[in-house]
Amino acid sequence: MRVEESIEINRPLKEVFDYVSDVGTYPEWMAHVLEVLKDTAGSPQLSDRFTLAIKSVGRRFETPYERTSYEANRRYTDRAVGGPIPNQRWECIFEEVPGGTRLMRAVEAEPGGLLKLLEPLQKRAVKRQLRKDLKTLKDVLEAG
Repeated sequence: MRVEESIEINRPLKEVFDYVSDVGTYPEWMAHVLEVLKDTAGSPQLSDRFTLAIKSVGRRFETPYERTSYEANRRYTDRAVGGPIPNQRWECIFEEVPGGTRLMRAVEAEPGGLLKLLEPLQKRAVKRQLRKDLKTLKDVLEAG
């Protein structure tokens, strides 16, 4: 399953990249993220490790991630290394456009078991949530 959404944000590319690539900001713009526990200190970089605590279907889930690619002001990828869906990959690609930045955010995952049967419903829900989170991100950055 692959789901992607993009949005244009009326802020400079570096500002958008710095904010989005900092996992500490995730709870500010991702509705399902309760908290982020960072295993590595400092500014974002390749091989960073962190755990996202999310709320889904009324329960708290924790998923550890590793940053598997990182090109400053261009793109990064985070891959789950455990949790309820351990094979998910989240990618963000940033592009300078007139008046701001285009951000494309995508997730690839292969749910198993019962989740595999529910994939069409899950795909629609993920797409809706991605769209909502990107709108919140745009609002946060353009207000600041």
